[in-house]
Amino acid sequence: MITLFFKGWFQCRLATDPDPHDERRGVSGYVHAYAGEPDLDRLIHWQPPPFSRAEAPAVGVTVQRVSVDGGDVANHGLIGARVSLLDNAKFEGRNGVIADDGKEPIYPFHLRVQTTTGILLQRQIVPYDPDYPFAELLALALQVGPDVARDVAAQTGISDLKAEWRRRVGVLQTLADAATGATKVGLGERIAVLSRWLAAPRSPSQFFGARMTYDYALRSLPVVTGWSATLGGTPAADDEWRVRFWLGGWDADTLCGFCDGVLEVPTTLAPQAPPVGSRDDDRDSLMRGDS
Repeated sequence: MITLFFKGWFQCRLATDPDPHDERRGVSGYVHAYAGEPDLDRLIHWQPPPFSRAEAPAVGVTVQRVSVDGGDVANHGLIGARVSLLDNAKFEGRNGVIADDGKEPIYPFHLRVQTTTGILLQRQIVPYDPDYPFAELLALALQVGPDVARDVAAQTGISDLKAEWRRRVGVLQTLADAATGATKVGLGERIAVLSRWLAAPRSPSQFFGARMTYDYALRSLPVVTGWSATLGGTPAADDEWRVRFWLGGWDADTLCGFCDGVLEVPTTLAPQAPPVGSRDDDRDSLMRGDS
């Protein structure tokens, strides 16, 4: 078994209730596409997206640690590999029609692990019912509470999101003073929203200390390239791969959150030739004079 431990920031620019799930600019919810920004697209990016807001964390989920058969391998070739979601993955809650808040499935779920040296692991969930694939992809739980909030803070390095927002307002104001056109207008809109949130007793900052948990079985025909014996046994094609992760630390200003998870890849060992002398062959029979 090869176990990959991955983590990092992700981005998802999506409208929020009471806006329709496919609202492109944001009207009534707390998320808006500001002046000069592209439309909201709902895509979940685990790797650097085509657009990100100023002062957003660096998006990129990567393999941080690898264990082979239960033992950590310090210099394993998959450490640092990029972990990506393919095929335009989205949260599919659709304003409670498919799932309640905190239970939204991710669909499609097509996972890729890839290194700069050409190693690639890729596998996806093939739904039992392609016409309604969401039921098997629901989040397991929405976790909240002091212990969860402490873990989120430890993973993200942000213990007080509102303090981070206050710092950010100052940086954005400096950028706005030097900006022109739509960029200046958009930064002004963003500063106004952050200032309103900071002055309110309740704001989207409350979501930062929560997380959604997922546990998915990948059973499609896997794609494996660039594999070598130095990485461990060959990834098994007939056994399911299991991916378990949480998404939390949601920063409603940058539209980014944090991902932390593991991918378990069962392996098969290549058949070994028997040691010399461990089995009979025709020459042995002739030499012994067996009939």
